[in-house]
Amino acid sequence: MEKITRKEKAAATKEKIFSTAAELIKQKGYDRVTVSEICSNAGIAKGSFYVHYHSKEDIIRESYYTDLGTYVKNHYTAFLQEIPAASGCERIFRFLSLELEFAEFAGYELTCLAYMLNLGTCIPGPSEHLQKRDFSRILYQEIVNCMDEAHTDFSAADVFAYFESMVRGIMATWCFSNHGFHMKNTGTKFLAYAVRSIFPSFVHTDLQEI
Repeated sequence: MEKITRKEKAAATKEKIFSTAAELIKQKGYDRVTVSEICSNAGIAKGSFYVHYHSKEDIIRESYYTDLGTYVKNHYTAFLQEIPAASGCERIFRFLSLELEFAEFAGYELTCLAYMLNLGTCIPGPSEHLQKRDFSRILYQEIVNCMDEAHTDFSAADVFAYFESMVRGIMATWCFSNHGFHMKNTGTKFLAYAVRSIFPSFVHTDLQEI
């Protein structure tokens, strides 16, 4: 049996805190959830909470940076292990779709609050938004590796910005519509169209239904 390292244990604890908080917020609403309740439901000491988050608000602030990054990296690694022969376009689509799936996982209220809090940091000065999303480097590299299949005058950086803008736009529409559509179903259909607009060789079953 492999021994779990301290770093892995800490990461698992942080994931547990976030998933517990997200579920409670979906059930009860942000204002009705306390740090004590999160800790109790996660089965951790309150001191452990403050090792990873400074406050309940910090969960919201960090949700679309470190927590999204962890979610995407873990699920993307699992995808590559399950389908090692996936094409470049399929890899790009899967990575982007995981960002949308995280919104369903995190929940409508948490996603709306995260947008509100993190957009607010852009007003007074540099928000460091792109620097904090270090997991996006994986997506950028996948795009670079696939550019020989692209039918566009865009550079790899332009394609990256286009796809990330599509993801954020779909999330924002989901928020403004009061989560009026299913992110994994409808959202990924929109995303599949976007990917095929750059990579015509990309084939996805949802495209046949639109």
